[in-house]
Amino acid sequence: MISLRQLQVFKTIADTSGLTAASKRLNMTTSAVSINLKDIEQQLGTRLVVRERGRKRSSQKVELTAAGFWLYERADRILSISDGTKRYFEQLQNNSREMLNIGASQTVGNYWLPAYINALKQQRSSLKINVHISNTDEILNRIESFQDDIGLVEGPNSRGDILAKPFKEDSMTLIAPPDDEGQMLELQPWLIRETGSATRRLTEKLWAKLGIKPENVTELNTNESIIHSVASGIGVAYVPSITTPLMLEAGLVKSLPTEGAHYRTLYYVTHSDLSSRMAWIEPIIGIAN
Repeated sequence: MISLRQLQVFKTIADTSGLTAASKRLNMTTSAVSINLKDIEQQLGTRLVVRERGRKRSSQKVELTAAGFWLYERADRILSISDGTKRYFEQLQNNSREMLNIGASQTVGNYWLPAYINALKQQRSSLKINVHISNTDEILNRIESFQDDIGLVEGPNSRGDILAKPFKEDSMTLIAPPDDEGQMLELQPWLIRETGSATRRLTEKLWAKLGIKPENVTELNTNESIIHSVASGIGVAYVPSITTPLMLEAGLVKSLPTEGAHYRTLYYVTHSDLSSRMAWIEPIIGIAN
């Protein structure tokens, strides 16, 4: 029977495209990695990898066969479930030790979360809180794999094992350099967030609403870097309103009018298997029962 360890060895070989690289990552000898691979192939009765043509044997570079690709996809899911199961029980132990892991998307983490942390500490003064801030998609991944107990994110969730509840509405503002002369938005340079960011998705929705497809686009992975880039005269951007007041007041950027109101919903998320244990947090965040 193929073990989880063997699946991990095989997946690492695939991820690193080589036996030598896999052995370094796994802290194993190359021969041990090779033995594990051969054992899996013998059990399945098929080749999973072949050496790249033109490569010397000493380089140990490999590529997956069709059977190897098939197994890789399943090994990835199996190992993910195994890791998630382990993290789930770690989270149960964390809860008994008064530890809370929070994942937050950037706008929520940088601007809304501090007040909630204060409220949580007032409720439970001994609570140890760990915070991870990233984009919405990564936070949902962390919730799904039990790396975080709860998440506060800027976009809706369609994943079946994650429960999402709205807790606040936020608005968006289109900003430009202070000396902007009103050039057509489609011709303007745009600054946008990275793929996986809810703010990026809202920017793309704004483009669709305006009927534009800007060609001069620069991608940055924080709201702050985008706003300061706008202030430097690089281009325009569509950003959460909570990030702009100081820059607007100082005259470092200016807001541009857009038709209609621009609001988005912020969501509290948790894994369905942890939702009952995390229910005590919901009134603190402002979620009505």
